[in-house]
Amino acid sequence: MTEPIDRLSLYRRYRPQRFGEVVGQDLVVATLRRAVAGGKLGHAYLLSGQRGVGKTSVARVLARAANCLTPEDGEPCNRCESCQRILHGLSLDVVEIDGASNRGVDQIRKLREEVAYVPAGSRYKVYIIDEVHMLTGEAFNALLKTLEEPPPHVLFIFATTEPHKVPPTVISRCQAFEFQPIAEDAIAHVLATIAEAEGIALAPAAAELIARRSRGALRDALVVLDQLGQGGEVTEEAVVDLLGLPPLSQVDGFVDALAGRDADQALAIVADLSGRGRDLALFLEEAATRARDRIIAGAPELIPIAQRLIELRGELGRAFSRRLHVEMAIVALCGPPAPRVALSLIHISEPT
Repeated sequence: MTEPIDRLSLYRRYRPQRFGEVVGQDLVVATLRRAVAGGKLGHAYLLSGQRGVGKTSVARVLARAANCLTPEDGEPCNRCESCQRILHGLSLDVVEIDGASNRGVDQIRKLREEVAYVPAGSRYKVYIIDEVHMLTGEAFNALLKTLEEPPPHVLFIFATTEPHKVPPTVISRCQAFEFQPIAEDAIAHVLATIAEAEGIALAPAAAELIARRSRGALRDALVVLDQLGQGGEVTEEAVVDLLGLPPLSQVDGFVDALAGRDADQALAIVADLSGRGRDLALFLEEAATRARDRIIAGAPELIPIAQRLIELRGELGRAFSRRLHVEMAIVALCGPPAPRVALSLIHISEPT
């Protein structure tokens, strides 16, 4: 049974139902549409890419399109009996498997037994295996035997965020598609469209900030919009508070301090962030991104600063004290602070 649509989260409510609704994966969906329209579907597909870019959504659309009774130029009609059964989770011929929790050889052996049976009423028996890279080596070996001689009525669709963990022998028997991170402007446009449809007041600056922080994952952006949209107008300040982001003025002040070798100011900003419990790793990401933006806008002198910020962000995972590590990096870049600042830092570090 499906949940009432008004109770679904935004990312589920606005999940693509046709290839044409998929955002940012034009080459992938165009190729799959042509394969469906031309009756030239392969027996196995591997969809790879970061989380939240549409892999599972495309897999489900492909499952419907392959079994649709009245396909429209490679698109599922979503109206016929087959499409409706699949949409409502009632089809026995479309099976979704979580590779993380069904990773053993026994589960794959059971699957091998099932594929021998013809579909219960569809053209294809479709197996969608999410996070397929989580299968064990024995499970992959068992799966490989089916992939080598697949029954004509079976379609495998594998999705993974880590294709390098899938054995080459399996990849070689699949048609592989790599999904790209979705462009920020495309995510911001989708957010604005959905916000208007849902009656959510979304400031353009807030949409741009959500899109930037989603790192190419539309699903993550919709989760943030869903959270903030329940509390009234979605402003840039609300996004900053929810995600724990530093104000742009503070980020610019930090970058300027590093560029001007002003250790006093840079250390004061780090002290303020630490005192308020802010994530220094996230702050460095924002600072590096902002430096990048300013370099593109015509400030090449910030290139060494951006490079060092990126390196510093990577070093924090191994640091026993993030604040100390960042402060020492600031001193190395800018030179020692004025004596009064150094004394105040010592006082702050003393146990009470």
